[in-house]
Amino acid sequence: FIFASSIISILIAIMKKKIYDINILFSLGAKNKLIYYIFLWYSLIYIIFGIIFGTSIGLLASYYFDSIIQNFEEFLNIKIFPSNAYFINFIPVKIIYSDVLCIISLIFLLVITCSSYSIFKIIHKNSIKSILS
Repeated sequence: FIFASSIISILIAIMKKKIYDINILFSLGAKNKLIYYIFLWYSLIYIIFGIIFGTSIGLLASYYFDSIIQNFEEFLNIKIFPSNAYFINFIPVKIIYSDVLCIISLIFLLVITCSSYSIFKIIHKNSIKSILS
């Protein structure tokens, strides 16, 4: 959800900066559908790169979590899970790839839905302004 909301806020900021360009496209005779598809491609590019980088970093961090914790403990010279305080001295990590795929598809659908709504809202508001002026 945090990833999806950050992508949506980035896309809204991009669209607000591109309002001048949208007005130029309207004045050149571009239809709402063309502008909608242009910004949908923008969102798809951001989603794909975000999913690739976020998933790969998350999977690498969870796969090498034990060695990351050990290096962190050696660097700070402290024991994060001292054996006299805890029953276990590690965090069990198990990667379930079906859950990862489910989360990726849910984020993809959420961002596409929200970005489509925001694109439609900006285009509709902009087309009314360009008709009135």
